[in-house]
Amino acid sequence: MISLATIAVAQKNKMVKGRLVDTLAKQQIENATVSIVNAKDSSLAGFTRTDAEGRFSLGSLQPGTYRLSASLVGFHPVWKNFEIGNAAATDLGEIKMKDKSLLDEVTVQNQRPPVQVNGDTLEFNAEAFKTKPNAVVEDMLKKMPGVEVDKDGVIRVNGQRISRVFVNGKEFFGNDPKIATRNLDADAVDKVQVFDKKSDQAEFTGVDDGNSEKAINLKLKKDRKKMNFGKVTAGVGTKETFDGQFNVNRFNGDQQLSAIGMANNTNRQGFTFSDILNFTGEAQRMMRGGGGGRIVINNNGPADFGLPVQGANNSEGIAKTIAGGINFNDTWKKKTEVNGSYFYNNIDLNNEKNTTRQNLSPSNPFAYNEKNTSNKKSEGNRINLSIDSKIDSFNSIKFTPQFTNQHNQYKSNSDYESLLPGNKLLNKGFNNSTTDATGFNYASNLLYRHKFKKKGRTFSSNINTGYNDTRSNGTLQSINNFYLNGVLDGKDTLDQASKLNSTTYSYGINLSYTEPLSKRALLEFNSFYNKSNGELNKKTYDLNNQTGKHDIMNDALSNNFKSEYTYSGGGVNLRAQKKKTTLGFGAAVQYASLLNTLKDNSNIRQYFTNVLPAANFSYAFSRTKNLSFQYNTSTQQPTAAQLQPVKDISDPLNIKEGNPNLKQQYQHNLNLNYFAASPLAQRNFFAYANYSASQNAIVNADVLDQFGGRTTSYDNVNGVNNLFAGMEAGFKVKKWNTRFNIGSNSILYNNYNFLNGQKNHITNLAVNPRIGFTYNYKEKFNFNASARFGYNIVKYSLQPSANDHYWRNSYEADMDINLPWNITIGNEFAYSVNSGRSQGYNKNVALWNAEITKGLFKFNRATLKLSVYDLLNQNIGISRNANLNYIEDASYKVLNRFYMASFTYNLRKAGNTGPNINVRIN
Repeated sequence: MISLATIAVAQKNKMVKGRLVDTLAKQQIENATVSIVNAKDSSLAGFTRTDAEGRFSLGSLQPGTYRLSASLVGFHPVWKNFEIGNAAATDLGEIKMKDKSLLDEVTVQNQRPPVQVNGDTLEFNAEAFKTKPNAVVEDMLKKMPGVEVDKDGVIRVNGQRISRVFVNGKEFFGNDPKIATRNLDADAVDKVQVFDKKSDQAEFTGVDDGNSEKAINLKLKKDRKKMNFGKVTAGVGTKETFDGQFNVNRFNGDQQLSAIGMANNTNRQGFTFSDILNFTGEAQRMMRGGGGGRIVINNNGPADFGLPVQGANNSEGIAKTIAGGINFNDTWKKKTEVNGSYFYNNIDLNNEKNTTRQNLSPSNPFAYNEKNTSNKKSEGNRINLSIDSKIDSFNSIKFTPQFTNQHNQYKSNSDYESLLPGNKLLNKGFNNSTTDATGFNYASNLLYRHKFKKKGRTFSSNINTGYNDTRSNGTLQSINNFYLNGVLDGKDTLDQASKLNSTTYSYGINLSYTEPLSKRALLEFNSFYNKSNGELNKKTYDLNNQTGKHDIMNDALSNNFKSEYTYSGGGVNLRAQKKKTTLGFGAAVQYASLLNTLKDNSNIRQYFTNVLPAANFSYAFSRTKNLSFQYNTSTQQPTAAQLQPVKDISDPLNIKEGNPNLKQQYQHNLNLNYFAASPLAQRNFFAYANYSASQNAIVNADVLDQFGGRTTSYDNVNGVNNLFAGMEAGFKVKKWNTRFNIGSNSILYNNYNFLNGQKNHITNLAVNPRIGFTYNYKEKFNFNASARFGYNIVKYSLQPSANDHYWRNSYEADMDINLPWNITIGNEFAYSVNSGRSQGYNKNVALWNAEITKGLFKFNRATLKLSVYDLLNQNIGISRNANLNYIEDASYKVLNRFYMASFTYNLRKAGNTGPNINVRIN
């Protein structure tokens, strides 16, 4: 055995050496970079630099075929093929490099680092993150350091949520990131670029207006820029499951046309459902003010109704989904850029959910148990348009309208009970409700931009409008029994019908003027005016036992509420930029007024004056190392539901009532980011911290009665803040051909609410270290494994005995084996460990998905796949919420084991070169 081990080590310990010389001066070349890559897959085997005599040597190589790359500034790069045999050393002799003064430069692309920074953009090179055949972009994102994709498909990079995804720098189905990440093939992507997308007005002026959002640009491979490509998949399985989808793309430079579609009952949903239904009587869209600050009108939407793709994540319930749409981009006469999209969706979701809630009232510490079944049907249509036209060299205009309509039907049946210590009944009952709602939403922006002859001097105006119309009918049937000392003390019966009409409209204008102070500095002056009006009319009717109809008006639960919110002001910002440093700072003064008219025609008026400062700073230590800092402030208005003093008893044990005396919330936001990389060594490191603090934060104020009923209102409080911080390091161990990523993030929430008039300070600390590695062997074997540990500590000032700590650890691995005959075997395994939860919820879950695919036809243009989801049949859905006046554990219905056979046909046709259909199997 010792002899065999010695032979094995010897096989892996070959060396290559040589010497670089200059063909013009016949001199040795010092300090040149020499890289060795495997000839078959271009994976990096090692690199070094030449010494003072131009010599180099590299060890720890295996016998095989390689390519040498030598490069140095001022010389043409050189590539040389060679083989390593059984000899201990392979001498390549003298390798000649030509001075660029002799020939025109010929560019040869070398192996790229997995992660790099390019100015303010973080770039991931796609070839470093292997995925299985027919994988989508989301599968690739999950393998990238610092990128988190949750069970709903929401993407976060370094803790910041991705709001938009572009394809080759252009809009792709509006502002829905999931349509791109869950429908486009990972194999089509060359780079994933993460950046801060500023508003169109800020991009024009060069001054940050506080309205930026984190975005991703998917840069496609060069061969896809003028090509027709896509795929069609159809699958059927056990338990009457089915899954069909397609995406077809025609790209020809600036002209892009994409069509997608899907139909399944396997919870595979490649889009975000944005709920436009507005039950609060206020503006649906976020409205942001000028200057350094941001003004947000909060509301109940848009809420994600999205479901994850089939994989190692759970979603609540089982959905049948039908959806599809079309997206196009084009440039007309080199002056007008046009983007448009239409998307249709239809979802039918069934769910069963069990909830256990431990209430934290020191005087009434009861436990609430509920069993709920529900069905939600939702149908929607969405149209996005964008027209950006250059009138001449000094003037341009951009118009961006959006139209959405939606129809929802919802049914819910609940049985529940509340128990005091000793299992004494406190209350028991059922609640059956239905809702049928329709809504229409319109929003638009009109941006005018003018450049003066003097460079840096500009003027721009942005006009925004919005309109929302929501109408709904609902029913409620409920019987609640209340107990005193375990004995029935009273009964409450409800049988009601309700009608709701809600209309809102808004408009606003932002003006901006920039004046250059020098070649590297400019000053911006801005002003803004915005107004929104909303009206909510709700009528509630009780059952008339004599007529059998709901025709008795319930005045106490009916309402007519109007809201008018106006804010205006102006600000000044300064921006300066040098070679390595960018600095910006400024402030805006905002005046706001809020007028609420109640159903008795009484008025509630509030006035606010705020100074909204903002600042940003970035410093580039080098091309691969930078530091950035952003600070901004914002205000948030209370919603109409939080203001109107009318009780909502749609859930009789959880009544809601507004507080007309709520104040405006003021928030500070700070972001700090550091990135460093060594492309040659393929190492990267980044660290980040995001902090926010609120003044007059709007929080819940709960009152519990002796029978366990909860009435929730709202109040203002200071001291609410949260911190999200983390770091990530990635490096490659060349000897093992393995890449490691090690990181951790921590989240600290300091929150307050009120329980029976007493302030409750809630502290939630989560620490989440993780480690992962990736190993690839000659395009034949790919293996990824990771471990994530989540430790949570929750503390309550009102009831320290309820302080809690719990773990949720997850271990994941996926492996792809590429066999001869175009066969690939794939496995995904995830094991979750839960502890410290309520009885019945401390369950460990093993989820194993497996598949085998076979490439078919010439160029593998098709694949046949046999797959099994949840092979061990152990999948369950559980969740925990521990940040309110109670601790809640829930379990819900999820998909369990099923088998499926599917067929995929891949399309790829280049410009005028004829068919070139290919499937790359990693």
